[in-house]
Amino acid sequence: MILGICDGHNASSSLITKDEILFAMSEERFTRKKNQRGFPENSINYILNKVKSDEIDYVSIGGVFRRGERIKKLKNFQNKINKKFIYFYHHLAHSYLFKLSDFKEALVISIDGGGDGLSFLASIANKNNLEVVAQSDLIDSVGDFYASITELLGFKPMEDEGKVMSLSSYEGKDDIELTTIDYISELKSFRKYLGVIGYEATKALKKLITMDKNQLSFEDKVRISKFAQRTLENIVLKAIDDLSNEYNIKNIVFVGGVAQNVKLNSKIAERYNLFVPPFMGDEGLCLGASLADKRISRISINNTYFGYGIENKKAEKILEELKNKLSGYKIDFVEERDVPEVVGNLILENKVVCLARGKMEFGPRALGNRSIIALPTKENKEKINKKLKRSWFMPFAPTILYEYVDDYLINPRYSPFMTQIFKVREDKIKEIEGVVHVDKTTRPQTLKKESNKTYYEIIKYIYDCIGIPVILNTSFNLHGEPIVCSEEDAIKSFLKADFDALLLGNYLISK
Repeated sequence: MILGICDGHNASSSLITKDEILFAMSEERFTRKKNQRGFPENSINYILNKVKSDEIDYVSIGGVFRRGERIKKLKNFQNKINKKFIYFYHHLAHSYLFKLSDFKEALVISIDGGGDGLSFLASIANKNNLEVVAQSDLIDSVGDFYASITELLGFKPMEDEGKVMSLSSYEGKDDIELTTIDYISELKSFRKYLGVIGYEATKALKKLITMDKNQLSFEDKVRISKFAQRTLENIVLKAIDDLSNEYNIKNIVFVGGVAQNVKLNSKIAERYNLFVPPFMGDEGLCLGASLADKRISRISINNTYFGYGIENKKAEKILEELKNKLSGYKIDFVEERDVPEVVGNLILENKVVCLARGKMEFGPRALGNRSIIALPTKENKEKINKKLKRSWFMPFAPTILYEYVDDYLINPRYSPFMTQIFKVREDKIKEIEGVVHVDKTTRPQTLKKESNKTYYEIIKYIYDCIGIPVILNTSFNLHGEPIVCSEEDAIKSFLKADFDALLLGNYLISK
């Protein structure tokens, strides 16, 4: 077994064998601090409470360059565990996630803000190896460009880029014509013409785009977002087209923080066979570093349930301790076979239900084990937005039973991890209005029964009753917090958000 560690942005840890992923989880879920940086002590401890350290062969680490407290903590852990450490460069660790795809050969594209001195790495994956064919340094960072736009708009860089992407879909002017970053075929590299990164790049862009306006209107934000998204799509597709043509490879694995941009992903998927790992950001570095082991060929995944596991025994104990606080709620134990009908009926009564059961998802998306679910109506969208204090312009995503995707989506593909968007059929928009964005697209989890049997059967029960195989599915967390992890997190967030019901393991807490 290989223990994987990422001790940087969105710290994480994992444990794999040569055949399967046993555990993988982000430290933020334990500390409750979004994108937690540093040594992932809590997630490692969780793993080491499940397996004996002498069963671990060695420790793989995503990322090479570090100093100060970061290196001290790693060394202290090595002294404690007494295992060999192997460090892998940041973008190579991202890129080895290609082993989760079914491709025998692929062009692997890793793009983010930066890591170990690079912001872009292109490799050819063949069998178990990677051959590097192109790269860009930190100055020419595509991820930094998009993060600077995020900051310019008043959002949090390295966290709120999804808001920029969402705004770019609204009606408005798309008239900013600037070449601040491009892909240069002769160099096999991106080229950023600002010559600076970080906050200096934000200031430079502000001068070029907003002409020193202090207050941006919604229309201004849409206009700037459209420029950023158009620029991103054009230059990344330019790079992929160039490298794909040169090496005659049509299979693309896209990784790194920029691969969280589902609008870009869908543009790539229109031209190529695309695989985006469900943990494409820095949280995936722990796994990627472990997958670099040459003894590992491919590992197939059909879900992302690799984290902290909710236990009925623990849930029962906590519910007993909190009985005074929960005096206004009913608490019932629901047999697993009855969960689809019980939860399905709550949804049909137009209730909003929180789910915290089984093992926690790894990656940025909640896929049924740490989800808030409801009928996909406009009123539910507005109700949940208000309770979670979400930005009103951000869309919600659906879970759709895979057998029915053709009925709802135009040219759909299997998308179990919410990594792409699709156009919704015109005659279905009103029916699932709460999960359709302003541009008539949606970012679905297309669900097969083998991925999550009980979650599938909840939606199937709803379909059998009203003929709609779609529910609204958003992550179970309060605004600005990570997705809930433990039994305590679930109860706390449920009570604070004041939703209708919480299924905690097999315990149903309802009003």
